[in-house]
Amino acid sequence: MKKDSNGKGGFSLLELLAVMAIVAMLSTLAVTSYFSAIRGMGTRTARRNFTNALSMARQRACIDGCRVSLIIFNEVAEFGPDGKVKDLAASYVVCRELGRISFVSGDKLFDEFADLEKLFTGGSSSGSAVGSVAGAVKIYNLSQGSWALVKPGAVRAKMGSDVELLYSDDTFGFEVYALQRLSGTGLESTGGGTGGGTGWTVGDSYGIEVMPVQALPKGFKFNELNNTLTSDQALTDVEHVTFEPDGTALADKTFTVVSSDPNAKGITFSVDKKGLITVN
Repeated sequence: MKKDSNGKGGFSLLELLAVMAIVAMLSTLAVTSYFSAIRGMGTRTARRNFTNALSMARQRACIDGCRVSLIIFNEVAEFGPDGKVKDLAASYVVCRELGRISFVSGDKLFDEFADLEKLFTGGSSSGSAVGSVAGAVKIYNLSQGSWALVKPGAVRAKMGSDVELLYSDDTFGFEVYALQRLSGTGLESTGGGTGGGTGWTVGDSYGIEVMPVQALPKGFKFNELNNTLTSDQALTDVEHVTFEPDGTALADKTFTVVSSDPNAKGITFSVDKKGLITVN
């Protein structure tokens, strides 16, 4: 600081530039530290929550004595002004097995060993017309790792062809309750598991959600899914892992969580056939 002839002091231009440079450097360090902290929080949250979901699926399988699956998929996070998908949310859910499909006829799924009219009480009907999407229930194919929307209430339908009665020439058609799939674009997944498709077959396990759908933090995604915004399969592609009542898994499975931030390290979740969950 220099003083003039009147005794008044002031900073020189070089001193002011030095102070400004120091302030800019401190601001840069503060911003960098802030974003590093946010990135670390997001990574820790993704690791902790998805690990807990895998552990919960395995525990529910052992406690409930039935198959329980964890299924991953994408949901719409944001629409653009033009109505097109602008961002995706990497989501996952734990599903409990309700039963197995015993017969398939067109868009109807039968389970003759379950009380479907009590499990799906959204209003039963005997009509064959497919209703609107409003109130539809999402059921998951735990054998193939896929999902489909069905009418909220079970419908009465004839299962198979008429049966000829013994000691009589008369025939009789058995009517039972069934789940009726809704038809249309985006109303069922493309499949991503061992089944490789949406076709429901006899013996497939089906179930519903036992916990609310959760999502990874913004900016994170599952590497195994189709994450292309312009692709029709971005919202129907799925992957899954299924745990047996003894805690084992049907097959080895790996889920990889990556971030849109190139500086963030990816997380790998591995499940072996013994049910051991490893996180790296």
